[in-house]
Amino acid sequence: MPTYEPFDWYETPLFYDMVFDAGTAQEADFLEAVVKKHCAPPADRKQLAILEPACGSGRVMAELAQRGHRVAGVDLSKGMLEYARKRFKNSGLSPGSAKLLLGPMQDFDLMKHAEPGGYDLAHVLVSSFKYLLAEDDAAQCLRCACDHLRPGGVFVLGLHLAEYDHDEAVTERWRVKRDGVSVSCNIKTSPADRKTRTERMRSRITARYDDGSPDRQYETNWQFRTYSPSQLRSLLRKEPRLKHVATYTFHHDINRKTALDSDDLGVVQVLRRDK
Repeated sequence: MPTYEPFDWYETPLFYDMVFDAGTAQEADFLEAVVKKHCAPPADRKQLAILEPACGSGRVMAELAQRGHRVAGVDLSKGMLEYARKRFKNSGLSPGSAKLLLGPMQDFDLMKHAEPGGYDLAHVLVSSFKYLLAEDDAAQCLRCACDHLRPGGVFVLGLHLAEYDHDEAVTERWRVKRDGVSVSCNIKTSPADRKTRTERMRSRITARYDDGSPDRQYETNWQFRTYSPSQLRSLLRKEPRLKHVATYTFHHDINRKTALDSDDLGVVQVLRRDK
């Protein structure tokens, strides 16, 4: 059995970025389609103002900036933000196309980088929202995102719902390669605890190098907050300015709507700022 070094995988941004990069273009396509379909009134400019709390390595931000949008992001990880800054610098994007801020996703101020009146779109995908373990912090994240949106702008929130009656762990696996590095990643989700509303998460990464450098194994453990459909609805009611307009799946297909009470556990909520 390999020995995994305890490590925060957010401080290994290259590996994190490699694991999730395959879906970047599709996520950006989906976000643009959401703005076109659900903003009210529709955004009539080609350059949108887009905000990403918990932006991580900046992969979605960079993709959207390459398409001509003005983007801003906030993240708690210094390592992730440094990686994102290098990505923007190396991509040749103009310095004014992106703004990155160190901070929590529930308490930040990036209004100076928005178009007059606020952002057209804010988004938190791939369950990053579930890092907020306290209900008050989750509600504050909704309020903060809403404060940054223009009236009629949309907040796109993606997360996996809990199956409280499911008593087996679930493991997801990825294998990717970039620039002479091969990465294998397993993420294990333990059964959700109904009483504490948490689920234990574990990622294990093995990195192998073409140049013969020693393999590296990393393990990260953390907890996510859990949500049933009713618990998510209850949370969303705490920010009455955000009105639910559509639910999609983690396939990020604008033509594939679903509902919170369906069999789809990966749900993407589209919430529009009313006023």
